[in-house]
Formats: sequence, C-alpha cells, structure tokens
Amino acid sequence: MNQPSRPNGTTGRWRARPVFFWLVVVLLLLLDWQNSTPHDRFAEPPPLALGSGPSASAGHCSLAPQ
Repeated sequence: MNQPSRPNGTTGRWRARPVFFWLVVVLLLLLDWQNSTPHDRFAEPPPLALGSGPSASAGHCSLAPQ
C-alpha cells in the first residue's frame, strides 16, 4: 500500500509524537515518584477491625444496630 502523501518535512514530526508522549509520561512518573512520600503499609488498620475503636457517628456505619 502507498503511504498518503504529506508535505515535505512532516513525516519525521509525526513519528516523533509517540516518542515525545512517552518521554513526557515517564518524566512525570519519575517526578511523582521522587517527590512523593513512601507508603507505609503497616500503618493502616486491618481490613476487618471489628470492635476496635469508637463507632462511626455518620454514614452507613451509624445505622448498624448497637
């Protein structure tokens, strides 16, 4: 198949767009990773912390029978 004709000099610019896009994505990911605080997975409560702590005063948890 024949490639559609483009004006002179535009073929390289179109090929560079995906490369430029991925370079920007990788750069943003690296900046985010460098500037974010590390996640401490042990600082979270267990998924089913039944009976540990005060009960909720609002939301769907407050409708539970006591």
